[in-house]
Amino acid sequence: MFSLMKRNLTLYFRDRSGLFFSILSSLLVLGLYIVFFKNGMLKNWSQVPNTSRVLDPWLMGGMLSVTATATTLAGINRLVKDREQRQLQDFLITPVKPFLIQLGYFLSAVIIGIIMQIIVFFTAWGYFAYSDDIDIETNVFLPLLGLSIINSFSASAISLLIVAFIKKVTTLSTVSSIIGTASGFFSGIYIPIGSLPTFAQTLIKFYPGAYSASLYRRLLMNNQLSSSFKHLSANELIDFKKQLGIGYQWKTMTSSAQEFAVLIIALFTALLIVAFKSFLENHLRKDRRL
Repeated sequence: MFSLMKRNLTLYFRDRSGLFFSILSSLLVLGLYIVFFKNGMLKNWSQVPNTSRVLDPWLMGGMLSVTATATTLAGINRLVKDREQRQLQDFLITPVKPFLIQLGYFLSAVIIGIIMQIIVFFTAWGYFAYSDDIDIETNVFLPLLGLSIINSFSASAISLLIVAFIKKVTTLSTVSSIIGTASGFFSGIYIPIGSLPTFAQTLIKFYPGAYSASLYRRLLMNNQLSSSFKHLSANELIDFKKQLGIGYQWKTMTSSAQEFAVLIIALFTALLIVAFKSFLENHLRKDRRL
């Protein structure tokens, strides 16, 4: 399993063009925000002091969620390539159980997701520190790393579940393009959730990546929100959070603990489905041999 992980990581990071395109969706988010969205959002929330310092970390939270989704899916697509090229059949001949082989692909995707989130975070932070002089407290870094690990595990499990039902690389390319684009909308980046119709808002609430985006925003924006809203009413702060996806309205607004629980539930649910599918396929394979 560890040899398979090492192979997958080497192949991923050796492919420079694939590496670039796997974070392209995150870079596009940054570019679109700078060119098209930022000025409009600054005007909409002009009553909030230091608006740029509030909105820049908000965008970073969404970018990190999108990065985890896109890069883990790109990292785990090696499973589809190996399946199509019949290299996976060679692995299945070995004594290693099929689920452990899939686990090797899964863990390599987790590592890829963590590394790429770190790269995107420092890229975005570097730009916003230069352009808007935003500052992120050092005591945020450790919780941020922990969240990136959990987020990467959750996103990798969902990616593994997706590719478990895909047989062709061409199909995966189409699916990856759709997911890469949709993840930006579902993370509330292109259009803030509060501006969407009720049905779209409800749909977003069933997407695990939306909750990782909210958790990132809580971490990155906490101190700045306290500073910017100290002279504004509590209702204005609640409205701001509802509009921009810092927590989601069910009967009440979700807490960070509830959002964390969503990621854990998504992680184990996806892995259980993949394990069950692998178990069935293994038994069917044994039956054919008999």
